[in-house]
Amino acid sequence: MTNPDKAFKVVLLLNGSYHAVKEMNVKTVELHYKKPKDGVHFIDITRQVEHTIVDSKMNDGIAIIHAHNPNTCITTMEFEPGSIKDMHHALKNMIPKKGAKGKRIAHGKDVRPSLIGSSIAVPFKDNREMLGKWQKVILMDFDGREDEKKVIVQMMGE
Repeated sequence: MTNPDKAFKVVLLLNGSYHAVKEMNVKTVELHYKKPKDGVHFIDITRQVEHTIVDSKMNDGIAIIHAHNPNTCITTMEFEPGSIKDMHHALKNMIPKKGAKGKRIAHGKDVRPSLIGSSIAVPFKDNREMLGKWQKVILMDFDGREDEKKVIVQMMGE
Protein backbone atom coordinates (compact mmCIF):
# COMPACT_ATOMS: atom_id res chain seq x y z
CA MET A 1 0.00 0.00 0.00
CA THR A 2 1.36 3.43 -0.94
CA ASN A 3 0.21 6.83 0.17
CA PRO A 4 -0.15 9.72 -2.29
CA ASP A 5 3.07 11.67 -2.68
CA LYS A 6 3.28 14.60 -0.32
CA ALA A 7 5.58 17.57 -0.48
CA PHE A 8 6.65 20.03 2.16
CA LYS A 9 9.01 23.00 2.18
CA VAL A 10 12.14 23.04 4.25
CA VAL A 11 13.46 26.39 5.41
CA LEU A 12 16.91 26.46 6.95
CA LEU A 13 17.60 28.81 9.84
CA LEU A 14 21.32 29.62 9.95
CA ASN A 15 22.84 32.25 12.23
CA GLY A 16 19.43 33.80 12.85
CA SER A 17 18.63 34.18 9.14
CA TYR A 18 16.33 32.11 6.94
CA HIS A 19 17.98 30.51 3.91
CA ALA A 20 17.25 28.13 1.04
CA VAL A 21 13.70 26.98 0.65
CA LYS A 22 13.56 23.47 -0.75
CA GLU A 23 10.61 21.30 -1.51
CA MET A 24 10.96 17.80 -0.05
CA ASN A 25 8.82 14.86 -1.08
CA VAL A 26 7.52 12.18 1.26
CA LYS A 27 6.39 8.75 0.16
CA THR A 28 5.32 5.86 2.39
CA VAL A 29 5.19 2.23 1.23
CA GLU A 30 4.17 -0.92 3.12
CA LEU A 31 6.05 -4.15 2.43
CA HIS A 32 4.41 -7.44 3.48
CA TYR A 33 6.14 -10.71 4.31
CA LYS A 34 4.79 -14.18 4.98
CA LYS A 35 6.57 -16.01 7.74
CA PRO A 36 7.47 -19.55 6.65
CA LYS A 37 7.14 -21.27 10.06
CA ASP A 38 7.47 -20.83 13.80
CA GLY A 39 10.73 -19.80 15.35
CA VAL A 40 13.21 -16.97 14.86
CA HIS A 41 13.69 -15.75 11.30
CA PHE A 42 16.13 -13.34 9.71
CA ILE A 43 14.79 -12.05 6.38
CA ASP A 44 16.95 -10.07 3.94
CA ILE A 45 14.71 -7.25 2.68
CA THR A 46 17.47 -5.21 1.01
CA ARG A 47 16.20 -5.76 -2.57
CA GLN A 48 12.65 -4.72 -1.66
CA VAL A 49 13.98 -1.56 0.01
CA GLU A 50 16.14 -0.81 -3.05
CA HIS A 51 13.14 -1.24 -5.40
CA THR A 52 11.03 1.01 -3.16
CA ILE A 53 13.67 3.75 -3.34
CA VAL A 54 14.01 3.42 -7.13
CA ASP A 55 10.21 3.48 -7.56
CA SER A 56 10.02 6.67 -5.47
CA LYS A 57 11.83 8.55 -8.27
CA MET A 58 13.58 10.62 -5.59
CA ASN A 59 17.28 11.24 -6.22
CA ASP A 60 18.59 12.15 -2.79
CA GLY A 61 17.14 11.68 0.67
CA ILE A 62 16.67 9.30 3.52
CA ALA A 63 14.57 6.15 3.93
CA ILE A 64 13.20 5.24 7.35
CA ILE A 65 12.59 1.48 7.54
CA HIS A 66 10.30 0.44 10.37
CA ALA A 67 9.21 -3.02 11.59
CA HIS A 68 5.50 -2.58 12.31
CA ASN A 69 4.73 -5.81 14.21
CA PRO A 70 5.53 -6.50 17.85
CA ASN A 71 8.42 -8.90 18.35
CA THR A 72 10.08 -7.84 15.09
CA CYS A 73 12.98 -5.49 14.52
CA ILE A 74 15.11 -4.04 11.74
CA THR A 75 18.89 -3.92 11.57
CA THR A 76 21.76 -3.91 9.10
CA MET A 77 24.31 -6.69 9.08
CA GLU A 78 26.22 -9.03 6.82
CA PHE A 79 23.65 -11.64 5.81
CA GLU A 80 25.59 -14.89 5.81
CA PRO A 81 25.28 -18.03 7.96
CA GLY A 82 28.19 -17.20 10.30
CA SER A 83 26.89 -13.70 11.07
CA ILE A 84 23.36 -15.00 11.65
CA LYS A 85 24.68 -17.69 14.00
CA ASP A 86 26.76 -15.07 15.86
CA MET A 87 23.70 -12.81 16.24
CA HIS A 88 21.58 -15.70 17.59
CA HIS A 89 24.35 -16.54 20.06
CA ALA A 90 24.79 -12.92 21.20
CA LEU A 91 21.04 -12.42 21.74
CA LYS A 92 20.72 -15.72 23.61
CA ASN A 93 23.57 -14.76 25.95
CA MET A 94 22.24 -11.23 26.57
CA ILE A 95 18.81 -12.35 27.76
CA PRO A 96 18.59 -14.53 30.88
CA LYS A 97 16.04 -17.31 31.17
CA LYS A 98 14.48 -15.63 34.21
CA GLY A 99 13.55 -11.98 34.54
CA ALA A 100 14.02 -9.61 37.46
CA LYS A 101 11.02 -11.04 39.33
CA GLY A 102 12.20 -14.61 38.90
CA LYS A 103 9.60 -15.38 36.23
CA ARG A 104 10.56 -17.08 33.00
CA ILE A 105 11.10 -14.73 30.05
CA ALA A 106 9.22 -16.00 26.98
CA HIS A 107 12.40 -16.74 25.03
CA GLY A 108 13.20 -13.03 25.16
CA LYS A 109 11.00 -12.36 22.15
CA ASP A 110 9.51 -9.32 23.87
CA VAL A 111 12.93 -8.00 24.92
CA ARG A 112 15.05 -8.54 21.78
CA PRO A 113 13.32 -5.95 19.56
CA SER A 114 13.91 -3.32 22.25
CA LEU A 115 17.62 -4.12 22.25
CA ILE A 116 17.98 -4.02 18.46
CA GLY A 117 15.38 -1.40 17.50
CA SER A 118 12.28 -1.23 15.36
CA SER A 119 13.59 1.34 12.84
CA ILE A 120 16.71 2.33 10.92
CA ALA A 121 17.53 5.23 8.63
CA VAL A 122 19.26 4.57 5.30
CA PRO A 123 20.44 7.50 3.18
CA PHE A 124 20.13 7.37 -0.60
CA LYS A 125 21.84 9.31 -3.36
CA ASP A 126 21.29 9.23 -7.12
CA ASN A 127 18.22 7.07 -6.46
CA ARG A 128 20.32 4.29 -4.82
CA GLU A 129 20.63 3.23 -1.18
CA MET A 130 23.97 3.97 0.48
CA LEU A 131 24.70 0.78 2.42
CA GLY A 132 28.19 -0.59 2.95
CA LYS A 133 29.60 -3.27 0.66
CA TRP A 134 28.35 -6.22 2.73
CA GLN A 135 25.52 -4.49 4.62
CA LYS A 136 22.01 -5.82 4.15
CA VAL A 137 18.71 -4.61 5.62
CA ILE A 138 17.43 -7.43 7.82
CA LEU A 139 13.96 -7.99 9.27
CA MET A 140 14.35 -10.07 12.42
CA ASP A 141 11.20 -11.89 13.51
CA PHE A 142 11.03 -13.45 16.99
CA ASP A 143 7.32 -14.27 17.06
CA GLY A 144 5.66 -17.40 15.75
CA ARG A 145 2.07 -16.23 16.13
CA GLU A 146 1.49 -13.91 13.18
CA ASP A 147 1.72 -15.18 9.62
CA GLU A 148 2.16 -11.82 7.93
CA LYS A 149 4.69 -9.17 8.90
CA LYS A 150 4.62 -5.55 7.76
CA VAL A 151 7.55 -3.23 7.16
CA ILE A 152 6.95 0.46 6.53
CA VAL A 153 9.40 2.37 4.33
CA GLN A 154 9.03 6.14 4.43
CA MET A 155 11.24 8.13 2.10
CA MET A 156 11.92 11.84 2.36
CA GLY A 157 13.92 13.57 -0.32
CA GLU A 158 14.04 15.42 -3.57
